[in-house]
Amino acid sequence: MATNRKTEVFLDAETKIPLPHPVEEKHLLEGDIIQMSREPSTKGKNVSGRSWKVRPQKRASSLVKTKVNNRTKTWEERQLEKNARKEALELQSELREERRQAKVLKKERRLENERRRAENEFKNAQRSAKELNAGRLKSTLKAMSKKQLRQIKKTRMNPKTGTLEYVPAYTK
Repeated sequence: MATNRKTEVFLDAETKIPLPHPVEEKHLLEGDIIQMSREPSTKGKNVSGRSWKVRPQKRASSLVKTKVNNRTKTWEERQLEKNARKEALELQSELREERRQAKVLKKERRLENERRRAENEFKNAQRSAKELNAGRLKSTLKAMSKKQLRQIKKTRMNPKTGTLEYVPAYTK
């Protein structure tokens, strides 16, 4: 079953050479490699004969020089790039500092809330606290229900804040 497929051919804007796949003009930058060059490079061809394999261009000696990537930059262009890099680094450091400040403020707020919560808890426990007579302690504890026994708190010094706090009776 043969279907009529319309094959679209995309052409390079400058050289009018057909492209293997569609490339939008707005995504192209000068010097982008969008198609393998048909002419043999000055460095020779692959020993295997596989012309479609792209030669690695990691070392400066093996780079394929073109008009675009071999072009030298003027002093002004280099200075503009340097200034742009410097501004980007400054902006990055400012953002990093802002994040650090936000983190510090959040930590301070958390510690303040923790301290306030502990104080309020202590005040509430103090209000509801009942002095247990040491002489009648055994009979008092025997008379208490399980729920009442769970409510018994003891005082302890908090090592972090240095304040007195009420804690459950069986905590270590």
